[in-house]
Amino acid sequence: MSRAKLFIENFLAYGLINILNKIVPLIMLPIVTRMLPNTGDYGRFDLFNMIIDFGSSFAVLGIYDAIFREYFEKDELQYKMKVTSTGMQIVLLSSFVVMLILIIFNKAFSQIFLGDTNSTFIIVTAAIGVFLSANRNIISAPTRMQNRRTIYVVSGLSNSIAYYGLAILLVYIGLGYQGLIYGNLIASLGILLFFWILNKKEFHFKLSDKEIAKTLLKIGLPLLPVFIIYWAFNSTDKIMITHMLDVAQVGIYSIGARVASISQFIYQAFAGGWQYFAFSTMRDDDQVQLTSKIFEYLGIISFLAFIILIPFNQLIFNLLFTGDYTKGAEVFPYLFLSPLLSMLFQIAGNQFLVIKKSYYMTLSLALGVVVNIVMNFFMIKAYGIVGCSLSTLTGYAVSVLTVVIVTSRIKLLKLNIKFGLLSILMVGIVLSLFFNLYWPLIMLILLAMGLIVIGYGNDVLKLLKGFKKKR
Repeated sequence: MSRAKLFIENFLAYGLINILNKIVPLIMLPIVTRMLPNTGDYGRFDLFNMIIDFGSSFAVLGIYDAIFREYFEKDELQYKMKVTSTGMQIVLLSSFVVMLILIIFNKAFSQIFLGDTNSTFIIVTAAIGVFLSANRNIISAPTRMQNRRTIYVVSGLSNSIAYYGLAILLVYIGLGYQGLIYGNLIASLGILLFFWILNKKEFHFKLSDKEIAKTLLKIGLPLLPVFIIYWAFNSTDKIMITHMLDVAQVGIYSIGARVASISQFIYQAFAGGWQYFAFSTMRDDDQVQLTSKIFEYLGIISFLAFIILIPFNQLIFNLLFTGDYTKGAEVFPYLFLSPLLSMLFQIAGNQFLVIKKSYYMTLSLALGVVVNIVMNFFMIKAYGIVGCSLSTLTGYAVSVLTVVIVTSRIKLLKLNIKFGLLSILMVGIVLSLFFNLYWPLIMLILLAMGLIVIGYGNDVLKLLKGFKKKR
């Protein structure tokens, strides 16, 4: 199979998988918000998910990516089984420790994350969620490393349907936002058991290897700050909104973020197929040129998606929601583009994983999250949750710019000047939208569209023709 065909088929296949997985939550979201008219209740549920993401980052220790990298180091089946088995045992222990810490210090974490000491129920249930989520990631890893895409369609869609069906039932019988939490935990346990039954032959406690453990930790631990920083990008804004505004505003912001997650149709499709593609082609002679082209093409897709959705922003929210939830439209555009910039960051940053210098990713992301947090202090006070969303987008943009500069200087990425010009136009579009500058916004959009057509039209046609010939 050609590399172009491998990447495109993986992209489309995982795109279908994640569209199916996202469609169910998006369909259910208007139903859930009508059953929970108080935005504060939805805010508490979203903070529950935020804590799971926080704990899982520590529990996994970067081992998932390390397993993915080391799995392709040798073609020996025995070695691959040692890699997966060793990784599983590390995460099993670390996730148990993290769960205990959250439970023991539940009041302290309640104050930090929710601004009071009365929300210990959320902390304790989130601790259990951390244990389930971390181990599910590792146990499902062989399925993705072996590129068994159909299984992800069935398991992901089934899990989403089961979760929302159960959660809505529990909310309906009077459990409120706690019903969403219980539904989440039960569904997580179900999908964990499913992947264990499917992949248990890939894991053996007797195959644990100390040298492989050292290698996995050497690759994974430098990535831990990366995942913490990713969490900070997605979560510190909610914590700061909780403390500087209130939980009700978190609920509105979270709804805006959930709807904006439609951009993750693109991001998750990329993420699902990218690691297999990137590491299976990392020794190719033209790997740098190939990665650079993928960066530019997915950058164009991201920019186009953002531009196309701008006119329909408020309409989408008015159709889906009622009451204060419609205010989520204010943060939607900036939170829509943020995951797509994260996708571009991972493409360029993966070059550091290839040469086993992942700390460059950490430093680049750290700079972005510092910019995000500092901006939040001023932007939330001045512009509320809208300012917070722009701060998040700005932080991601700074991280992408940093990693592009570094990878370009060490000859791991080569981008065309026209992509740089397009990026500058996108900055102007975002600022014009934020400050409601109507005519400059239209002019910049037209210039960006013209540059895309003139600069990349022929490349896209050649790519499509080449793909058809190789089918």
